[in-house]
Amino acid sequence: MASGAKCFVLNRKTDFLNSSISSNFKFTEDKMVSSGIGAQNSVYIAGPFDSMESETIWHRLRMDLEQSPGMIYKLRVYASDTPEVLIPIPGKDGLSEVDINEYIFDKNINISRKIDVFDYIGAKVFDNSFDVLLYGLKGRYFWFCLEVVNSEMGTIKISSIKIEFPQISFAQYLPEVYTENQPPDAFFQRFIGIFQSIYTDLEDKIDYTPIKFDVDSTSRDFLTWIADWLSIKDISLWGEEKLRKLIKEAVKIYKMKGTKQAVAKIVNEYIGVEPIIVEQFDVRHNMYYDKNKPVIENLFGDNGYVFTVMLPENYIPDSEKYVELLRIINSVKPIDSVCNLVSLNNQTYLDHHCYMGINSFITTNESLVLNKKQKEVNNLIITNSKI
Repeated sequence: MASGAKCFVLNRKTDFLNSSISSNFKFTEDKMVSSGIGAQNSVYIAGPFDSMESETIWHRLRMDLEQSPGMIYKLRVYASDTPEVLIPIPGKDGLSEVDINEYIFDKNINISRKIDVFDYIGAKVFDNSFDVLLYGLKGRYFWFCLEVVNSEMGTIKISSIKIEFPQISFAQYLPEVYTENQPPDAFFQRFIGIFQSIYTDLEDKIDYTPIKFDVDSTSRDFLTWIADWLSIKDISLWGEEKLRKLIKEAVKIYKMKGTKQAVAKIVNEYIGVEPIIVEQFDVRHNMYYDKNKPVIENLFGDNGYVFTVMLPENYIPDSEKYVELLRIINSVKPIDSVCNLVSLNNQTYLDHHCYMGINSFITTNESLVLNKKQKEVNNLIITNSKI
């Protein structure tokens, strides 16, 4: 923005809902969306935005939005040094002085009448304009009303609304002949304002570039771009928070890529638990390998390119999760190796994946009590005793 300029920015759910009323708009964490087909017009009214100075000349309002082709919307903007306005009230003769803030937020007043108030008090109206110069709009307080005509055409998604003030024109840096005796909304001021808007938008993009690359705060869309830029595979399998954490660890994982540590790391990032990984040399150097070779090869593979990754079955509840996890492992394993992914259940089968202390346990020796209600007398107790 130009030096000395200020702004209000609405780009989160809390921002959109603060000091506003709406009808037929839906709010997500970072967007507001019109209702679409079959609904009445979507309306969003916000304000007052307080500049803290009387007779402030408001500069610009810009909305970052995605709209379906053919959508129609109308933007009404109004500024004044006082919230009091004169409007007709049903059931009363003439005009009545009301506080526009109280009128807007009165739940007993139909929203269509609130829209009519903007027209009656002389608000500026812009049709299908997402970026407007507000030259000539003067006052300490600022309000705006956005009305979207819902139809089968689709919806409008608004990710941010930015209101800039006060008016600071680049014309002030030109010779005085261009600005003397000219009102704020003169043709030259509006003409040069077009190029000023292009310049300040580019300047804002440059200023906010470090924030774009901040993994903790960037948007989901740009997060996906960063992940693709880092050549992370199967991005769609990762939830947003997991993907943020993975991107932070990407360099560390790439340094270990093709190793047992890389497989363990990426599995831990994906499901939150450390896997058990068995490589061929782990089993072939076992003292019982030759004696139980057929069983061991059936469990862990019969060649040096196979490695086994074992996880509790609650982390691999179905075949879909199994395939997803296998794709994640394949993204960091050695190119010519084969992953044998095993789900460890709590059932005991001989010559299968049954491991003491992992999914099988020997419990302590306890007496068997058949009658818990009569524990003190007449109990039948079975114990292991020597004769």
